[in-house]
Amino acid sequence: MFKDFIANASILVASFFIIGQWFKERPLHVDSPWPTKVFAGICFGLLGVLLMIFSIHVESDVIADLRHIPMVIAALQGGPIPAIIAGVFILCGRIGLFGASFAAFTSGGMMLLISVVCGFLAGRKGLTLLRFFGLNVFAMTGISIIILINLNQAGNLSKAPLVLTNQWLVSTGVGLLSVYIFLNIIRSHASIRKLQESEERYRHLIASSPDATLAISGRNIVFINDKGLKLLHAASPKDILNRPIVDFIHPSLLEKAYRDWQSIKAGTLKSDLIEQRFLRLDGTTVEVELSVSPIVYQEEGAYLITIRDITARKNTEKKLQDALGKLQKLSDLDGLTGIPNRRKLDEYLLQAWNEGAAGESTLAFFLFDVDYFKYYNDHYGHLGGDEVLRVIAAVASGLLHEHGHFVARYGGEEFAAVLKNVSLQEAFHLAEEFRSRIERLALPHAQSKIAEHVTVSVGLTAIVPDTAGTPEQLVEYADKALYRAKAEGRNRVAVSFPDSDRES
Repeated sequence: MFKDFIANASILVASFFIIGQWFKERPLHVDSPWPTKVFAGICFGLLGVLLMIFSIHVESDVIADLRHIPMVIAALQGGPIPAIIAGVFILCGRIGLFGASFAAFTSGGMMLLISVVCGFLAGRKGLTLLRFFGLNVFAMTGISIIILINLNQAGNLSKAPLVLTNQWLVSTGVGLLSVYIFLNIIRSHASIRKLQESEERYRHLIASSPDATLAISGRNIVFINDKGLKLLHAASPKDILNRPIVDFIHPSLLEKAYRDWQSIKAGTLKSDLIEQRFLRLDGTTVEVELSVSPIVYQEEGAYLITIRDITARKNTEKKLQDALGKLQKLSDLDGLTGIPNRRKLDEYLLQAWNEGAAGESTLAFFLFDVDYFKYYNDHYGHLGGDEVLRVIAAVASGLLHEHGHFVARYGGEEFAAVLKNVSLQEAFHLAEEFRSRIERLALPHAQSKIAEHVTVSVGLTAIVPDTAGTPEQLVEYADKALYRAKAEGRNRVAVSFPDSDRES
């Protein structure tokens, strides 16, 4: 008998698989249109009749099968209408197949009653495994009562335990399996349909997006909108599709693109926007800003890339940066001589002091000015004085820059030089060479009290910087040395030693 129930169950499961294929296009639920509910009732009713054809004959007029399961599922999924229609078909089928008898009317009537009760008990909550289990218990209780009555009428009540045990076990297990198959077919198709609809809407939004947009699956471009074609100077999608994205990245930025891509996949990208440089099909370049997000494209994982042309912005930024650079340079330079000014000198001297303190290396500094410059201005005029200052600055920077040192205008006719990593002897040699070059120029100076040409006096000092000290110490001792050079007759280099207050 158990094998007979399994055969009946196989027909049930196979039939639900076939019926599910039809209803996946026209989902059955409480709010389905009338034609769908009527058609569902007919389908489930005919399935019940089919199960009766292959039913188990317990007695000549007593049969057992799983015809109630389609009816219960119809009630849970579609409400009372398909359930009652299925119940009517099953009642008619019972009488038509096995004739009008007490057993036929009682069993058929019970099926109709079960269909009505299940239909209204189902409400609007839909089909679930747990709710099916509950209604199946109710239906099997009614069926068990009818089988007991009919077997008692036939005088063979002893068969009841075996029949009912098999029917309860098979109807519960196979019923749940049938529900699972039916729901899985309908819901999976509904999910696919929603995904397709969502993808279609998404494609439409992307296609009409004001930004260039493309999709990447693996490493290849699988979608690009019209704005993207225009950005890359492509005539049609076939020029772009199925090509690796790296084909359109400037070679100088491939390494950056690889690092960004790894960060995107790892979810560690620090910014939502990535700047890149793309190569167009005609060989020109375009500066772009990318926004990357993961998507599902044609049922596969992909990345959606929104691209914005920022070439104009980058050009503006470059012009602004150049202008700021020029402004910064101008703010660091002396307007008359073109060499660094006092502000830049202070900045450089502090940096050199800190480096010397860290490396315990000697830092030399000297101040120099034009001897009797006031008399020169009075005699030759300020324009003449300005020209002499420019010449002094040019000679000093030309000499000291050759050796990697720094020269700046200190103020008025005074200049300063910073020499890193040199000994006092080397610094003295450079200072003396500078003084000598100015003297050899033989620039006329009719008002000088020491020569007929322009001369300079230099005050030099050198020290190993200490973190406890300050750069002002260098300036102080160089100033003392310069004062001493003037006191001793000008046109000379004088040296002051900060560590011992000795002078020479």
